[in-house]
Amino acid sequence: MAYLTAALILVGLLALINLVFTFGVVRRLREHTAELAALRGSGVTGVGGTDVALPAGATVGAFETAEVGGRPVSLAAMGERPLVGFFSPHCAPCKERLPLFAEHAASRPGGAGEVLAVVVGTPEETSDVVAQLLPVATVVVEPDQGPVQRAFGVSGFPAFVLLEDGVVGASGFDFEPVASRDAAAAVPSAG
Repeated sequence: MAYLTAALILVGLLALINLVFTFGVVRRLREHTAELAALRGSGVTGVGGTDVALPAGATVGAFETAEVGGRPVSLAAMGERPLVGFFSPHCAPCKERLPLFAEHAASRPGGAGEVLAVVVGTPEETSDVVAQLLPVATVVVEPDQGPVQRAFGVSGFPAFVLLEDGVVGASGFDFEPVASRDAAAAVPSAG
């Protein structure tokens, strides 16, 4: 009976120690989440102090690539105001914003020829995301830090960029501000 009591006390102490460590881990995770949110909000993440892509006013670098069907893709052939989205199949925010991007892209006057979607990963990893984007965009699959990502200064996912007259008009992690700028620019001015 004494062995049973000692074993129960030992198991109870181990459970208590485990509980204390679990509370510590949860507390640290909350602190890290708050710190990441503060960094994201301050705009100091990414390349050169910008968000997740080149900032407004920047010029996109040159790149050579091909879309999933094999046709060459160049920025010059994408019209005056191409919309570009960068996605990763392993990124939870990408999965959240993908339907918004696809819906907006489908409603753009320029059609899929003026929307570029870059999906990062292997063809096997990216097949579901590519299938969702093909009806509304020119889709490129490339490895991490591929030529299109480097040209746009992409440092995180998702990233959205609206080009206007060859320079970045709007960019960011959140799609809504980029979509709003795109929708406003698509409306002809009265007058």
